[in-house]
Amino acid sequence: MAPLWAARSGREKGLLVLALVGVLAYAGHAALSYLPTTSGPFIAARPVPNLLRLPPITPVDAAAWRSAAVEQGLALTHIEVTAHGVTTRGEAASPEAFGDFARWAAQHGWWAVSWQLERREGQSLALAAHWRSQLEMPGSGPESGPASKPASGAESAPLGNTVTATESR
Repeated sequence: MAPLWAARSGREKGLLVLALVGVLAYAGHAALSYLPTTSGPFIAARPVPNLLRLPPITPVDAAAWRSAAVEQGLALTHIEVTAHGVTTRGEAASPEAFGDFARWAAQHGWWAVSWQLERREGQSLALAAHWRSQLEMPGSGPESGPASKPASGAESAPLGNTVTATESR
């Protein structure tokens, strides 16, 4: 290969090097354009039509929650309502039963923001869950303004989602 390179004129060598640089630049651009990125570009949050149609927040009625829990396969032994949300404890027949109850609660404006399911001896699952009627408080999002008021009366920062599942024998 060296004799072929040495036999070329200086002008031809320059053109070949320039062409090689162009091909490498194009290949690099093409590779970077098609590689998946780890984080997408920042896009400002805009209200989505589906978010504007969230279900209304209904007041917590312990009897209604217990009744709905029984229909979904849960036995709630503790329902505590505070300014920061609702805390429930009890037993679930299966993880799917908890999912069904969470769907019911969401239809009533309450969202499970943290929960723990722990397998007990036998088939039941011990459960503890915390529910919120708002996932972010006013002032924490870009669309919040001075007219927005908290529906639940709680003052806190945006919530993270904590999930814990343990199994003991």
